[in-house]
Amino acid sequence: MKKLSLLLTLAVLAVFSASAQSAVETTEAQAAYIHANRYRTGVNTNPYEYIPIAETPVPKGYKPFYISHYGRHGSRSDWDGDYSEVIALYTKAHEAGVLSEAGEKAFATICEIYAKHNGMNGRLTARGAREHRAIARRMYEKYRKVFTKGPRQVRAVSSTVPRCIVSMAAFTGELLSLDPRLGVSWDTGERFMDYCSSNDPKDVKKEAYVLIDKHADSFDGDTLSFQKRIFKDVEAGRAVVGSGRALLDGTLEFAAISGAFDYDTFLLDLLDEDVLLHYAQNISLNLFLRQCNSAEFGDRRMAVPEVLNLVNDFVVKADEVIKTGDYAADLRFGHDYQLLAFCSRIGIKGIGERLTADEAVNWPGYFFSPFAGNVQAVFYRDKDGEILVKFFINERETSLITLPGGPYYRWEDVKEVFTNYLNK
Repeated sequence: MKKLSLLLTLAVLAVFSASAQSAVETTEAQAAYIHANRYRTGVNTNPYEYIPIAETPVPKGYKPFYISHYGRHGSRSDWDGDYSEVIALYTKAHEAGVLSEAGEKAFATICEIYAKHNGMNGRLTARGAREHRAIARRMYEKYRKVFTKGPRQVRAVSSTVPRCIVSMAAFTGELLSLDPRLGVSWDTGERFMDYCSSNDPKDVKKEAYVLIDKHADSFDGDTLSFQKRIFKDVEAGRAVVGSGRALLDGTLEFAAISGAFDYDTFLLDLLDEDVLLHYAQNISLNLFLRQCNSAEFGDRRMAVPEVLNLVNDFVVKADEVIKTGDYAADLRFGHDYQLLAFCSRIGIKGIGERLTADEAVNWPGYFFSPFAGNVQAVFYRDKDGEILVKFFINERETSLITLPGGPYYRWEDVKEVFTNYLNK
């Protein structure tokens, strides 16, 4: 029976993983994905998911020799929004004695998360560090010969933001624990922000929020079922905290970040699945319109200099290694906005497609922009010196929508596509 259960799980995972490569899904598929893992509700606050899928065999005669990587920081604390308001509401309900057992547990959990936040917005959590150590370990074990047969030198650079620097330290620290003979260099500073980070232009952000707010306002979540879970008596609870919508919204804020602190899905389980779905759709819409190749704003977002600089950095460093053989890997640590914009620019499948706002609502962003999200380009060479490159998004083999074929591409073809983008 256990063997059969395992086989069924693997079969479901295979289908699930393959469909997760799509740029846009149906609302029903979105709901199913969130039901399978409620942490996905937060989309870009979804803790990293390692979802292995089958890979295309390496062409005969080719061996990996270099890895070029860009990674988002790992799981972090949230931004200090209306935390004081929701805690004040729970405190009033607690003192009035109207909270149910689940309501009291929710109050205690929220207070614990707030204490761990400790006034430090965007701080890397212990889970965030573990995420990067795990990614590094899998990279080393999968491409051991890249690190042991070659130059053994690794370059690592980071955004100046502390959570990115600590992510870099966790990742490279794991590599060094696996192979103390590696030569790792670390760097950060304002000049690295020219390609480790980027933001959507102000006019894009302003115009995009018209569509984002319209979608957010299109749904009026049912607060009654939520209140039935957290209050002993709904009318008594409402007499203390009002309609309860502020309490629901505040609970959702904490619930969406709870996984980053290694909490289970208890807070998320208090909320109806249609509430979670709408929240996830709104975050996906926000991310795609402001950071990706949307029909409405993609041309302006893709033209941001920092995005072009990152494309150029991939090209220049790869050509340097191909010529000199000095480095086994280039590691860059930054943010989800830059990860999404870069992947859109180079045409990573599932991110680079041009979607309208109506389509972007059902973009499964949690598969592409979780905490510790990353893109890896692995370079292969044959005895004649021919160079191939394959791309991975969050350690899943992927392809480029900007080139036919794949997933193995001639480096010269990839470079030509990248250069054409740079010259636009």
